Amino acid sequence: MHSGRTDAESTTPPAAADTPLFRLAGLLARRRGPVECAAWLVTALAAATLLRIAVGVITTGAPLVFYFPAVSVVALFTGWECGAVAIVGSALLAWYLFLPPVLTMHVPTGPQTVILAFWILVGGTQVAIAHFLRLALQRSLHSETRYRKLLDAAAGTVWTANDRGEIEAPQANWAALTGMSWPAYAGDGWANAIHPEDRARLIELARSDAAEHRQVEARVWNAGAGDWRWYLARSVRLPRLIGEGSEWITSLTDIHEQTLASDRRNMIIGELRHRLKNLLTIIDALAKNSRAKLETDEQVEAFLKRFLGRLHALGAAADLVLAGKRVSIECGALVRATLSPFMEERAERFVLSGQDLYLSEETGGTLGLALHELATNAVKYGALSVPDGVVGFTWTSTRRDDGQEQVVLEWKEHGGPAPIAPAKEGFGTRLIRAVPARERGGKVQIQHDPDGFYCRISFLRPLDGPQAAMSRAAA
Repeated sequence: MHSGRTDAESTTPPAAADTPLFRLAGLLARRRGPVECAAWLVTALAAATLLRIAVGVITTGAPLVFYFPAVSVVALFTGWECGAVAIVGSALLAWYLFLPPVLTMHVPTGPQTVILAFWILVGGTQVAIAHFLRLALQRSLHSETRYRKLLDAAAGTVWTANDRGEIEAPQANWAALTGMSWPAYAGDGWANAIHPEDRARLIELARSDAAEHRQVEARVWNAGAGDWRWYLARSVRLPRLIGEGSEWITSLTDIHEQTLASDRRNMIIGELRHRLKNLLTIIDALAKNSRAKLETDEQVEAFLKRFLGRLHALGAAADLVLAGKRVSIECGALVRATLSPFMEERAERFVLSGQDLYLSEETGGTLGLALHELATNAVKYGALSVPDGVVGFTWTSTRRDDGQEQVVLEWKEHGGPAPIAPAKEGFGTRLIRAVPARERGGKVQIQHDPDGFYCRISFLRPLDGPQAAMSRAAA
């Protein structure tokens, strides 16, 4: 006879059976078969009966008191079903052996009936308490098993510390990783296994109460490798069930190879940026020195100025991509980098505004070229050709009800001569129209208004796209 139980009681987790407390919990919560349940029942009732017989030389009353421990033990170790049988069995034994006239199946008197009924009520309460305690132990063991299996699956080093960042008990994982023996790493001693350059930062974080979760990268001494290795330390706060305060559970994940790879990648990107700037400088010098020394043709000068301006605009966009270590460009940084040559002597005549907005590399690169064309035309024919002209450029991003994001870029000139629409589109106009070519629903609106030239570029992109996600994160 046995009760239905959770999976946790079928097997005591090996990792949890390393302390007397968990060994006792496993013994109580373990699932038992009918034969073992019967053995516990018979043994407990027999022991209680023999004890009562032995004490009979002293007293002849209160026989049921000796069955209290027996019922509790049976219910705790075998389940509530056997506990209920123990209640009935103890009542029968007390009735037959100890209630006068003894050794007869007589009809109990009124007081005896009350005593037996009261015993069944009290015994039932015992069994109920034992049943809920058993369930609590089973769930506790189940949670412990899952916790330890999770740690095993994580294949990392885990240790615990108090809310002051001090280790209070031996930590086998920490000792295995660092080669330190207890109590060398007790208290703040664990910090000796942290690289000196990272030690103060990690200790300060360990003592901080600013967050429930925290993480930091640091170099930790690896005894097996005989060297410092980079680890990602993630900590989570766990309130103490007894007493005040809390403790921190920290896991270490080896990120040494990833960190070294990232450092190498950063060096390569830095070298690429340096070479890109050198290449642009060489192309600039070649273009300027390729004309005849006595050449004064204004068309050649205009060509060189426009060509080199476009080249530098494209180079600025590429440099922003490399500097950001991603395949996207922040719109504000691109605008300022592209327009910086025009703003050196007339910065107050530019009004730039917009939120953090990330554009794809292709769209950002084309926008850089388009902005250079717009600024060049403004200097030659538009608002920047007169002393009081002003140029404004804004960029906005708005969520729509259909699950997309509307991006709008607007160039507006004020205070310059009235613009004149060209007879046919030139290369600059084609560049502007190419900005949203790779985006969804791209539109370009160009107006030659009496109060100044106006250009509006708009397109759609999904809200869950990478550039949209980075823009929302930055905002």
